[in-house]
Amino acid sequence: MRTRRVILISLIVAVIAICAAWAVYKILPHSVNVTLTGIRYKLGSEGAKADAEQATVVIRGKLYTTLKGHRTFKGEINIVGEQIPVPPDQRNLEISFFSEGFGVMVYPYFYFDQRGATKGSNSYVSHLLFTNKDFSQVAFLLNMANEQNSTNKSEGDFQQTVNWDSENGYIIAAPASTREEALALSNKLMRRYQREE
Repeated sequence: MRTRRVILISLIVAVIAICAAWAVYKILPHSVNVTLTGIRYKLGSEGAKADAEQATVVIRGKLYTTLKGHRTFKGEINIVGEQIPVPPDQRNLEISFFSEGFGVMVYPYFYFDQRGATKGSNSYVSHLLFTNKDFSQVAFLLNMANEQNSTNKSEGDFQQTVNWDSENGYIIAAPASTREEALALSNKLMRRYQREE
C-alpha cells in the first residue's frame, strides 16, 4: 500500500514538473537570427509575365510566446537594399501577430532639434509579415507606397498607391529560388489570412 502511494506521488510530481518545464520553455523568449534569400515578385496576370528578382531578408531579435500561443517579435528586420525613413538607431520593431498569422511592421520614431531635444514623433508603417513558428519561412506583403516618391503626387494618387491588392501587389517570400516556389510559400503562410478575406 505504501509503495503504491509513493509511486502515485512520484507520478504526480513528475507530471507537474513536466508541465512546469513545458510552460517555462513556452514563455521564455527564443532567439531569432536568420538570413533568408528569397524572391520578390508581383501578383496578377502582369506579374506572371514580369521578372521576379532575388531579395535577401535579415531578421535578428527575440520571439515571445504566451501560454495561449500569442506571438510577439522584438528586434530588427532588414530587407537588403530597402531604404526607409526611420533613423538607424530607432529601427527596433515590436510585432504582435494576429490569429490569422500576420503582423504589421510599424516603426515609431522621434526626431530631434539641433540641441538634441525631442522635436516630434512619427510612425512609419512598413509591410505585413507572415511567418512560420521559427521564422525560417517568411512572406512580406510590400507596401509599395513606401518605395515610391510621393512628393509630386496628389493626395488621391497617393491613396491609390497605399492600397495593396491581390491583382497587382508585390510580395517577398523566402527562402525561395523561383517565382513558383515563392508563390507556393506565400500561399502556405497566408492560408489563414486568405480564408478570412
